[in-house]
Amino acid sequence: MLPLRRALFVCLRATLKLELMMYKPLLIFTFFFLLNGCTKKTSQEPFWIYTSLYPHVVQEVTTLLKKKFPDVDFKWYQAGSENVAAKVNAELLSGKTQASLLLTSDPFWYEDLKKRDVLLAYETLKTKDLSNHFKDPHGFYAVCRFPVMVIGYNSDTNLPLPNSFADLTKPIYKDKLAMPNPLESGTAFTAVALLSKKLGWDYFRKLRGNGILVSGGNSAVLGRIETKERPIGIVLLENILQAAEKNPKIKAQYPEDGVVLIPSPIAIVKTTPNKELAQKVYDFFFEHEAQKAIVKSKMYSPFVQIPPPLQAKPFLEIIQNALPWNSNILEAIYNDREEIKKQFFKTVLE
Repeated sequence: MLPLRRALFVCLRATLKLELMMYKPLLIFTFFFLLNGCTKKTSQEPFWIYTSLYPHVVQEVTTLLKKKFPDVDFKWYQAGSENVAAKVNAELLSGKTQASLLLTSDPFWYEDLKKRDVLLAYETLKTKDLSNHFKDPHGFYAVCRFPVMVIGYNSDTNLPLPNSFADLTKPIYKDKLAMPNPLESGTAFTAVALLSKKLGWDYFRKLRGNGILVSGGNSAVLGRIETKERPIGIVLLENILQAAEKNPKIKAQYPEDGVVLIPSPIAIVKTTPNKELAQKVYDFFFEHEAQKAIVKSKMYSPFVQIPPPLQAKPFLEIIQNALPWNSNILEAIYNDREEIKKQFFKTVLE
C-alpha cells in the first residue's frame, strides 16, 4: 500500500510542477502588471497650485477641477500674495518650488519671476480676447482676475461722502482714514504705485498730515470701517461687498479720479513635472465656469462678457474710469518698486 501511495504522490507532484512551469510566464506577467499598476498610482505626483484666492473660492474651483481632471491629485497652498511669494522664493533658494501654477495678486512679482527664468512661456488661444495690456507679450503670464481698490465707508456717520481719492486730504476727514500697508500687502503696493503716479507723493504727505492710519491688510482696514474707529478707508471692493451682505451700512465709493485695477496674473512654473497637464489647468482658469467662480469672490473677470460681481458696477464702466495700466507702466513700477516702498515709508510711516 505504501509504495502505491508514494507513487501516486510522486505522480501528482510532477503534474503540479509541469502545470506551474506552463503557467509561470503568465504568473510573472500578472505579478509585474499589478506591480506596475500600483507603482503608477502611488508615484503620481500631486499638482500644486499656489494662490491668494479666498479659501471658499479655492473649494469651489477644486470641485470644478476634479470634474475636469478626475485622476489628478490637486494640492493648494493658499495665503496672501506676499506670503505666497515668500514661500516660492524660499523654495527656489533651496533648489526648486513644488508649485506648478501660481495665481496671486502681485503683477510685479510675475515680472520678476519672468526675468529670473522661473516661468514657462505658453501661448494659448484662451487669452486671445484679452487686451495686450493684460498679458505678457511672450506668454509667460496673463491676467485672469481683477481685484479693484476703491474707497470704503461706513454710512452710519455724519461725514460727507468723499467723491475721489483726492478728497481724502480734506480736513473734515482728519483722523477718520485708514489704508492697508503697501509694505505688507501686494494689492496696497499696486494702489500706492499707481496713485503716486497720478497724484504725486505730495498726496501721501497730505494723507499723513490728515492722520491716516496705515496698518495691516485690507481686512484690517475693513474692520476699522465697520467699527467706525476709522469709518473711511482705501480698501478692496471685494472686502466691502462681502461685508455689505451682512451690514448694508458698509458701502463702496468708486473714486472720480479713477479706481485702481489690480491685475492678478496666472503663470506656469518652468519646473512643473507635467507641462502638458499644467497647460490644460492654466487654460481651465480662463474658461467660463472658472471665471464665474472667481467673480463670486467679488472680483472682476478680465472678459467683458462675464457679468460683474453682484452689486458692483459693470467692468466696462470700471475700466473706463481706472488709473492707466499698460506694459510701460508695469516695467516702470517694476524697476522702481524698491524705491517706491522706501519713499512711502519715508513719506507716511517714518
